[in-house]
Amino acid sequence: MPDQLIQTEQNDALRVEQARLLYANLPASIVVNTLLALILVSVLSPVVGAGRLLSWLLLLGVILSARMVLMLAWQRKGQEAGSQALYWIRWFRILVIATGVMWGMATVLLAPSGNLPHQVYVSFVLAGLGAGAITSLSIDRVSTLGFLLPALLPQIAFFVMEGSTIALGMGAMIMLFLLFIMTSASRARRSLLENFRLRIQAVENKLHLRFILENSPIATRITSAASGQVVFANQRYAELIGSVPEEVIGINPALYYANPQDFVEILAELDRGNRITDKLVELLIPDGRTAKWVLASYLRLEYQGEPAILGWFYDITDRKKMEEQAQHLAHHDPLTGVPNRILFTDRLQQALFAARRDSTLLALMFLDLDKFKQINDTLGHNVGDLLLQEVARRLQDCLRESDTVARIGGDEFIVLLPVIRTEQDALQVAEKIRSALNRSFMIAGHDLQISSSIGIAIHPQHGDEEKQLIRNADTAMYYAKTGGRNRATVYRPDMQE
Repeated sequence: MPDQLIQTEQNDALRVEQARLLYANLPASIVVNTLLALILVSVLSPVVGAGRLLSWLLLLGVILSARMVLMLAWQRKGQEAGSQALYWIRWFRILVIATGVMWGMATVLLAPSGNLPHQVYVSFVLAGLGAGAITSLSIDRVSTLGFLLPALLPQIAFFVMEGSTIALGMGAMIMLFLLFIMTSASRARRSLLENFRLRIQAVENKLHLRFILENSPIATRITSAASGQVVFANQRYAELIGSVPEEVIGINPALYYANPQDFVEILAELDRGNRITDKLVELLIPDGRTAKWVLASYLRLEYQGEPAILGWFYDITDRKKMEEQAQHLAHHDPLTGVPNRILFTDRLQQALFAARRDSTLLALMFLDLDKFKQINDTLGHNVGDLLLQEVARRLQDCLRESDTVARIGGDEFIVLLPVIRTEQDALQVAEKIRSALNRSFMIAGHDLQISSSIGIAIHPQHGDEEKQLIRNADTAMYYAKTGGRNRATVYRPDMQE
């Protein structure tokens, strides 16, 4: 009976910890969902009806508002619920599942059929949300699956129904991604639960603290509150910082923080009597080249009769790299690796701001490949894709590090020169690009010849805002193409006539 009572108390404590972690991540989750929804609607507005977009956005807004109300209720009285933790977890799960269903509906309602760039964009948004779910929901299996499955399975079904080779490939990639993040979430949940159990045991039974921590699967260390030096470290912590337990004793852990201010803030928070859980920290290994990301938790306790600080470190370096890769894919063309329209628009806005502030000139080039469609139609899309990749490489070789080239669809590229002295500078770069693309391409055993038609617009002569500059550069490109192709043309006002 006593053992059953202890087990019941531990289960209740686990539910309280689950509820605390879920609601701690809820504000960030609401903000991210809101921002991504607004960005998604903005990106899809040219190709999806406004009524459909607004209806979906309104429904999602209602659910996110309900989650906000739930979060406020938790902050007011939920944190003191104790045995009522399961009640709060159930309501959290219901609204998380509803959120996942709404994102899944985005695939069915918003992804335009036959429009691969926008379909891919919707996929990357959902993939980013899925990756984020590992951090915010992994402590609770029901919440994790309740969000991931309704959010991503419709996307997979959508690509399968599309039926094209690329669509089927995208569906397979998303399925593998779903399996991967579900596995990652399961591992993260197990580690977090193990972390929690270790903390409970350490507090409840100090006599077994050292044994528990030495055998912990999570990197653990104890530092003296007086000297700040490490007085205990397990094997996992030593491996984390590239050392052995015996050499870790006596070191100053502040030396391993990439941002020393993080360590100062941690100590200040502990001095205020607070406990720190799952703080994202970047550690810098002494070789000066290796950085590791960890979720760090800290707790004040008494060790060997002296005040001390216990720290747990869960290595998420691989997950961090995956998130950075997903972030890269969301802002770059998946075929050529150059920036996509989203990233290009951001850089253009920054360049326009700097040009207005410093009264400098800026050039925008709209570039279309001549003869590409013929090659794509006769030799196949594989050869066409390889040709586009080589074109992107040559374009980048023609530009400065501060310049930007982006692929905005098909065989169309756009180039930003954020600072030029004269119009002639832009023409020289355009001629350099044209000459580079006139050289033959050896692709898959084929000797291919293409050229380019380039339209140029200069800020501020040809426009003071992004849409006007892009439109005028596009107009100049049209004149270059209709005027014989394989040429660069600067925009003139009379072209509008």
